[in-house]
Amino acid sequence: MLEFIGDLLLSIHIIAGASTLVTGPIAIFYNFRDVRKHRIVGKVFYYSMLIVAVSAIISFFKHPDKVFFQFLLGISFLVLAGIFRGVRSIFLMKGGKVIAFDWAYTVLIGLNAVFMLGMSAWHWMAGTMVAFPILFGVFGLMSASDTRINWKAFSNPMAMHRLDWMQLHLATMIGAFIASTTAFTVNAAHFLPWWAQWFGPTLLLVPLQFYFGRKVKAMRQKASVQEG
Repeated sequence: MLEFIGDLLLSIHIIAGASTLVTGPIAIFYNFRDVRKHRIVGKVFYYSMLIVAVSAIISFFKHPDKVFFQFLLGISFLVLAGIFRGVRSIFLMKGGKVIAFDWAYTVLIGLNAVFMLGMSAWHWMAGTMVAFPILFGVFGLMSASDTRINWKAFSNPMAMHRLDWMQLHLATMIGAFIASTTAFTVNAAHFLPWWAQWFGPTLLLVPLQFYFGRKVKAMRQKASVQEG
């Protein structure tokens, strides 16, 4: 029975993961092109990411001693907090209020930063394959950065323009996609060179964050002039 449940969980995880790899790029493509299609595909992406993250967290408890599953646990919490913030940013952009849930996933991502940076240090000292300490460190710093961003935004939401929330939504969802894609390439894309498996998604997708960031910043400046 337990084996059946494990196989079922793995199948669900794989199907949901495949869905994120399809819906993520489509949602990015429709950004600023077709809001309605972006919203529809984005919802599928969100729920697929939610399933991937939760199933990965459950899988960790089957192999807590293996470094890949330790890394997967940290990535999963980063993705989980990321998709929560990505969706909540839209509500806040539309005039919603910061609620206790926003602080809850901020605490979660802060604890995840401590966990991942601690694992980076531990694996450096243990002499683990060098990619893992680096990855733990990189994504640990991302978690710490997200914690700081959340704290600043949620402590003074009135200082945030609606387009600031949009920029946070875009950067966060692309960041969650980077984290999820990294976990996929490390686990499944063994035909790629090792550096492409580990760092390819970041190298390919971070420029998109900068591109959309500049686009929204230009919109923000234009709106400020019109409002002024």
